[in-house]
Amino acid sequence: RQPHRARAGRGLRVSEAPAPPLRPLSAFALTALAWSVTILVTLLATPAEGGVFGLALGLLLGLGGAGTLAARALPPPAERRIGLVGFAPRLLLPLVLLVPLVLLASELDNCIAASFFPDAKTAAAEATPDALATLEWVLFAVLLRPVLEEFFFRGVVQQGVVATLGPTRGVLLSALLFALVRTSLGSADAYHALSFGAQALAIGLLLGFVRLRSGSILSCVLLETTLEAAGVLSLVLRDALPIGDAEHVARLHP
Repeated sequence: RQPHRARAGRGLRVSEAPAPPLRPLSAFALTALAWSVTILVTLLATPAEGGVFGLALGLLLGLGGAGTLAARALPPPAERRIGLVGFAPRLLLPLVLLVPLVLLASELDNCIAASFFPDAKTAAAEATPDALATLEWVLFAVLLRPVLEEFFFRGVVQQGVVATLGPTRGVLLSALLFALVRTSLGSADAYHALSFGAQALAIGLLLGFVRLRSGSILSCVLLETTLEAAGVLSLVLRDALPIGDAEHVARLHP
């Protein structure tokens, strides 16, 4: 069975042989390695004044490094196995239509607050970021993180666990690992841990489904980049267009 069998530009299938399975324990171990490197590098590289440089470098060496090592162990054509192929132009419209659905995942924040944390303050307390901070978030959250996350979770991890567990359970496991890593990097208390976890799990499931149907991680990168851009834009325009609570969208990138 070949769950990710997208066609390349000349009509070639992803592989003529089944992809080597990545068993659940191996998927957890690989993710734990990537997470450990990310945390260690982030702690060592983050300057005293804060910023996202340390986290960006941590993700680059953690997700990027561990993912590259795992990808090099795949038999050829490795780039097709992990989804480094184009996707059909007819999928652009469905991807656009999926954006509002994923943005609704931010409203899980309201549901969780009302059900479990009625006294939680969901309004953003920090000021609108200045130009330099905005540029840092654009470079990190919009341009860098979607590529690294989709390469690691939807490319390397998902192709292996889907081959072992099947499409449904494979997508669920890769989405769960994605949610665990995202939650650990962006939560400081129980409320935000549950909020980030629920949002990341919902987004991970949707991105996993997109990867499964398109056969390409490029479609996932495009969708996540759009979502991250919406989060950054909500922070930048929070004072100019105070419509509701901009933090709900901003929480899409903890």
